[in-house]
Amino acid sequence: LVGASWGRLAADKEGLLLVSKAGHLLSCPGRRPAAGAAWSCGPASAHGLPGALPVAEGTHLRAAAAALLDGALHAAMVLESDPGLVLLFAQDSDSWLPIGEMRLPEHGSKKASLAFVGAGDLLITTGNGQVLRRQLKDGTVVASAVHEVRAGEDGVWQAACGLQSGGEVQVVHLSLRKSAQSWAPELVEVPLPPAAGSVFQ
Repeated sequence: LVGASWGRLAADKEGLLLVSKAGHLLSCPGRRPAAGAAWSCGPASAHGLPGALPVAEGTHLRAAAAALLDGALHAAMVLESDPGLVLLFAQDSDSWLPIGEMRLPEHGSKKASLAFVGAGDLLITTGNGQVLRRQLKDGTVVASAVHEVRAGEDGVWQAACGLQSGGEVQVVHLSLRKSAQSWAPELVEVPLPPAAGSVFQ
């Protein structure tokens, strides 16, 4: 998997929307299951969503996100073959329409994470802590920062997402932390206030 987001799957259903490395969309409707129980997941087409992102056969994704915005499914993705570019699409009836593209922050890590936040912004985070929030409609930089993320022998950064709290957005970083016998997940929440001047474009 290269992407996961919680949100609306249909007019009356919420759940988890997953994106595979090959661009397939999977949905897991309902609330998170109890500890030890399995979450029933299947093709997103079962909920009226497309079964896949607009990815050519044999193409692999490095990062991706998908979410319903204003009733239309939107997708952002980074291809393995072009790791510095984020491609943006929106679904129109049964077709995917390209709506733009964005560059990843310069000097960013090879690893990147994408997530939709707010009413229509894209949150781009890289493995070396660069965070960029842009509006989809015109590419305006809403906020940018550099966060300290866990890296090195005792920790590996995995991904990040936005957490909306009132009018503010927090960035939640997921890392794996090495203990004596195994790796354990670690979540770190960092504020992302609007910036008067961007750290990077």
